[in-house]
Parts: sequence; C-alpha cells; structure tokens
Amino acid sequence: MVTVTKIVEQDVADKVDTSFIAAKLNHLKKDVGITYVCTNDDRGDDDWVEEGVRYIVIKLPYEEVKRSADIRVMMLAKLRERLGEVA
Repeated sequence: MVTVTKIVEQDVADKVDTSFIAAKLNHLKKDVGITYVCTNDDRGDDDWVEEGVRYIVIKLPYEEVKRSADIRVMMLAKLRERLGEVA
C-alpha cells in the first residue's frame, strides 16, 4: 500500500497534489509512505525503513513551487529519482 502525504506552507498547499502521485503509484505492491515537504525552512530529504515500510521524504523547493503553476511533473520526477523507474 502506498500512502502520500504533505507538509507544506499554506500558500502552496493546493499545488502539492498528493492524489496525482498516489494514482501514479497504485500499481506498487510494496508498503511505501511518501511525504512531500514544501516549507520555507531547511528541512531536507530523508529515507528509512521501519517495520517493513519504506518511508521517503521529498523536499520541494519552496520558492520554485510558489512561482510555478503546476508542479506535478516536478513531484513525479523527484519521486522517480528516489524510487527508480517504478513511479
């Protein structure tokens, strides 16, 4: 099962489309938790496995997201970097 969540600043919340990413990953049979972070601070990427679930934290560049109209391609590209081509 794949779970996609976000931790974001309110002004970019609507741009971080977790439903889009979840739909792209519905074929995965692994347990994966993905969190997109788009905040105006120094949080970074992270990755760990706990109780058989892989957790991935992906930092999105706040200023770029704020300027962009649609960041779904960026979100998917960053996820593919972390997961490989299964995304």
